Amino acid sequence: MIKILLKSIKEEITKMLSLSSLKKQAKELVKGITKRDILLMAIFPAIIFLIMLLPNVIRENLQLEIKNPEWWQYLTQSFVHNGWKHFWSNLSSYFLFSIVGLLLANLCGEKKKFFRLFLFAVVTLPILSSIIQVMFYPTLLSWLPNLQHSQGSSGIVSALAGFVPIFWAIYFNKRNKKINFDVRTPLVLAIYIASLFVYIYSQKFSYILLLIPLLLVIFLILLWSNFRYILFEIAKEIKINLLKAFILITSFLFFIVTPIIIFPSLNKMFDGGTFTDFFMHYVGVYYGIIVSGYYFIFIYKKWK
Repeated sequence: MIKILLKSIKEEITKMLSLSSLKKQAKELVKGITKRDILLMAIFPAIIFLIMLLPNVIRENLQLEIKNPEWWQYLTQSFVHNGWKHFWSNLSSYFLFSIVGLLLANLCGEKKKFFRLFLFAVVTLPILSSIIQVMFYPTLLSWLPNLQHSQGSSGIVSALAGFVPIFWAIYFNKRNKKINFDVRTPLVLAIYIASLFVYIYSQKFSYILLLIPLLLVIFLILLWSNFRYILFEIAKEIKINLLKAFILITSFLFFIVTPIIIFPSLNKMFDGGTFTDFFMHYVGVYYGIIVSGYYFIFIYKKWK
């Protein structure tokens, strides 16, 4: 009996992994994503690419002068990069996070909300980041006297990473009425990111190592009423669309390991003689979680 069951499972998996089946699943996965959506996602990389083609003297005038900023630099500094290596690094991360975010937004039928949130982040986050840098960097980073300028899209890219768990939660919330996320969800996610940030850059590892697993336990307790229903929904998708199930499983895990991707280690912070502004990575992902999470709670009123 067991052999027959295993054989049946093997045949089903083999069938789903066939080229024709994978093509069908892929079409289902991207159904609803239009050429217009792709063009909208291409606007941001097109802008930062065109700025890279400008003469150095213009690009230098667009970066943020931390100690003596011009008013326009509060917005433009997030669109200019100090070189092609810096540009390609941010561009590759942008495509990675934007594809995952758009897929999840499409699956839960909230593409318009995704684009609105992204536009909001593009407009407001550079200003917020610049204010933080101008107000606090001269004092907090006084041990870096050569830190005179700031530039790069990493904060905006990190905000996209912060959208991922929120749209993941929205998908399950809409899929099954028994699955309910609330105001605690973005808060716990933000605390998780903050704890990992402190763990990576603090010397007091022992205390943070105790806090992170404790936080994960709290998060699992908060999710416990949803957990079995989430697994049930994923199990249903595995039988229907393996690729969609794969996205649903990996997207949340992808967010969990995001800090490893966007927070540079201490020995890489000065790679190539350039200081990597890791704090803006943290501000970006934190901003993405809070803005998108509380948008769905207080404005769109999708959650309690």
